[in-house]
Amino acid sequence: GIYSYLPLGFKVLNNINSVIRKYMNKAGAQEMFMSALQPIDLWQKTGRDKDMAEIMFRFTDRKKRDLCLGPTHEEEVTEIVKRSVFSYKQLPFIVYQIQTKFRDEPRPRFGLMRSCEFIMKDAYSFDFDKQGMDKNYQKMLAAYQNIFSDCGLDYIMVEADSGAMGGSLSHEFMVPAD
Repeated sequence: GIYSYLPLGFKVLNNINSVIRKYMNKAGAQEMFMSALQPIDLWQKTGRDKDMAEIMFRFTDRKKRDLCLGPTHEEEVTEIVKRSVFSYKQLPFIVYQIQTKFRDEPRPRFGLMRSCEFIMKDAYSFDFDKQGMDKNYQKMLAAYQNIFSDCGLDYIMVEADSGAMGGSLSHEFMVPAD
């Protein structure tokens, strides 16, 4: 469940990231980069420290602060926006990042899909109403379709369970393989 990217694999990864950035930026999303280290109290505020307890890497630093390695970034991005958005006039906006995530998977499997350390593109939209949220969701859906098409992949889009990440609508893109 722990991998290194050799030169050719790293080159492929960077090419994929370039395609992702192209369509995220075209959809109006802005790239950011959040810390992989997160204070555990962000997770305690939402109660998701319990929901993700089994897979969360936790530790205490030398100053006795309780931290975790980010399994995802919803808590952190929400805190950042809370400290920097002061008016509805700053909405709507979408931010995204391509970042390393860490999950203490009980049974690492499926190659790079269920590993302990993996790179993921995540995006977050901040809207002032449900209609705006739905509009931004459709933008992201179209961006994903463009990403898969640009990469030359035949894909199947299916409705999915949002799981621990939350939300009322979620889609997964599957690439058939023998």
